[in-house]
Amino acid sequence: MNTLFKGITAILPDEESGFSAKVCDIAVSDSVISYIGDDAVGNGFVPDRTIDGRDKLITAGLVNSHTHSYMSLFRNSADDLMFHTWLFDRIMPMEDKLTAEDMYYGTQLACLEMIKTGTTAFLDMNIARDCITRAISESGLKATISRGLVGNGRDDEGGKTRIEDTLYDMRTYGDNKRLKFMMGPHAIYTTDRGYLELVMEKAAEYGLGINIHLSESVKEIEDCIAQNGCSPVKYLDDMGMFKFHTVAAHCVQLSDEDIDILAERGVYAATNPISNAKLGNGFARIPDMLDKGVKLCIGTDSAGSNNTLNMFSDMNFICLAHKGNCRSATAVSARQALKMATETGAKALGFDNTGILKEGYAADLTVMDMKYPSLQPVNDPVAAMCYSASGYEVESVMVDGEFLMENREIKGMDEERIYFECNKAMKRIDG
Repeated sequence: MNTLFKGITAILPDEESGFSAKVCDIAVSDSVISYIGDDAVGNGFVPDRTIDGRDKLITAGLVNSHTHSYMSLFRNSADDLMFHTWLFDRIMPMEDKLTAEDMYYGTQLACLEMIKTGTTAFLDMNIARDCITRAISESGLKATISRGLVGNGRDDEGGKTRIEDTLYDMRTYGDNKRLKFMMGPHAIYTTDRGYLELVMEKAAEYGLGINIHLSESVKEIEDCIAQNGCSPVKYLDDMGMFKFHTVAAHCVQLSDEDIDILAERGVYAATNPISNAKLGNGFARIPDMLDKGVKLCIGTDSAGSNNTLNMFSDMNFICLAHKGNCRSATAVSARQALKMATETGAKALGFDNTGILKEGYAADLTVMDMKYPSLQPVNDPVAAMCYSASGYEVESVMVDGEFLMENREIKGMDEERIYFECNKAMKRIDG
């Protein structure tokens, strides 16, 4: 299928400013962007369909670099609680009541929300084999999937079973080219050194990267120093974890040494600004990490702690929170936030051919309707995405040249059934 977006305002990569906006033609041939320029048809492109780009904005699809999709069930059910109370006293007891069907529909709800707000790829950490990956696969989104791994020692049977869950999903869904996999040790406080070493051995055996929560709370730092004599970042670096492609979620409580280690090792730091603030864990040192060259990307975390999976909200918050916290209007710019939410996020997930609008790259695209009072007049579309868009201006979403949503119509998902099943599940779990 050849699709032409005719005369559309596009956010394109720009070496000087990061991004610039230009009215142009964008041609999609099957799954890739085949042309960006002034006249696609004049340059030989033959469209099967042409979409009028007037009053529309097109950008690379957003990438959510950290979430727990099944936890969309827990939206607005565990609020105004400190982190460890939230996790151990509220979330985990509800997780213990989940069925495979619950998690399937909770994940479908997450995918539905992400599509409707312009996300085309995400990094997920889950708690079960098959049902969650099946729901993601059916959504059409791109995803890098990691089974959350918890264990003590190399011989922990539960820990070994969780690793096998990852391998099962890899075998079962490996033919889906929109899915990738990582090993997902949950955190240093839910694993010990022996188990982490086992996880790294499996990652090496199967050529996988690692997705881990890191330096999220003050308690995590204090406990690690008391037990290991160093910070969590230094602890993992000393055992060799950062030799792997690593995505470290949160990275809120970092020392200068920690930031240097992350930069030198090329670790992707997935900041979750709204979730970290809401749970009282604080603000990551984003301006310092940018200055040191840390590879920064943005995640929403789960709907149980954010409480949405809307990347527009997190792009807005990461800019505003750090401007206020640093008392500097230049602390984090809209262009820096958009890069974190697209190009760097895609690389963190292991998708090297997406995340920017460029010929030869995957046609993972988000199209927005700009005829909203809050977006008019259209002066700087990049600023509009970070400072005035809500996310629900998104009109169409395309992955690999396939529309997952077109003119706000979702393809291939039963919205009403998803809502019904999720509400039914939570009445049983938390009735």
